[in-house]
Amino acid sequence: MPRKIIATIAFLAGACALASGGSSAALASPNDGTWATWSATNPLDAPSGRIALGNTAVGGASFTFVLNSGSSTASIDSVATAGEWFTAETPPGARAGANGPSSSENMLTLSGTAANATTTITFDNPVPADYLTLVISDLDSTNASDPLYSDRVTITATTTSGSSLTSSQLRGSASGSEVFNFCNVSVNADMPSDCGGTVATAVPVMQTPSATSIYFFGDIAASSAVGNSGWLAPSAEVKTLTIVWSSYAVLSDVRIALAVKQDPKPPSPHLPNTGLDVVPTALTGLVLGLLGGAVVIAVRRRRT
Repeated sequence: MPRKIIATIAFLAGACALASGGSSAALASPNDGTWATWSATNPLDAPSGRIALGNTAVGGASFTFVLNSGSSTASIDSVATAGEWFTAETPPGARAGANGPSSSENMLTLSGTAANATTTITFDNPVPADYLTLVISDLDSTNASDPLYSDRVTITATTTSGSSLTSSQLRGSASGSEVFNFCNVSVNADMPSDCGGTVATAVPVMQTPSATSIYFFGDIAASSAVGNSGWLAPSAEVKTLTIVWSSYAVLSDVRIALAVKQDPKPPSPHLPNTGLDVVPTALTGLVLGLLGGAVVIAVRRRRT
């Protein structure tokens, strides 16, 4: 068989193998959670603003921060500046993907003294059931005998029709793991810088004060000022989220982070799903055709 034909067949066979390998690699599921990006006219003083999401069907969201009493402000911080993020070892990170270490991911920070404030998030279009991840982090406590000496957060949500989600619907797939510590992870380069290289295991307390709300507060039985967090993954659609935060008497803060699953990837146009990988099959046919042609050429040369 002529060397050029052999080289051509070898090249196409290799291409066929590569195409098959590439097709198999494409079957790997990508991270399906997109962490929200918060923005405001002045990120250092953000009583209102927008939230960009990776799901075009949902669009984005608007947020407002209203101080009810005390002294408090809302600002937007990168996770690097805050020193707080959620690695894949945390419950929300396992669901939505890690949001740090990163220089671009951010979250909304509420800071205040003896403050009570309401943050309302209104999505452009409802977030489908099981698509939303909400995290409230930095729920500090001061080891007192009174829950008022801890950060307290009450969360409610409504659907497009205005119906309230039940406490069970609010918890959704987070049920059973609603409280965690973002410092309870491996001590390595991915560990949040606020952890100071030390694992922390304290977690806040979760209660359901009503049939349609979730209440998180810092565990007063164990003084802790780092990593205490709560999260929800609603099992019903969400049009609005309302987060009421009360801080203790000294300066304190909590942070809000959101993630919404990305749009599902559409099928490739003009290529019906036949159960076969089109490119590898076509290349295999081409290689076999060339092999057949090469055999004919070789036979003819022997006859001559």
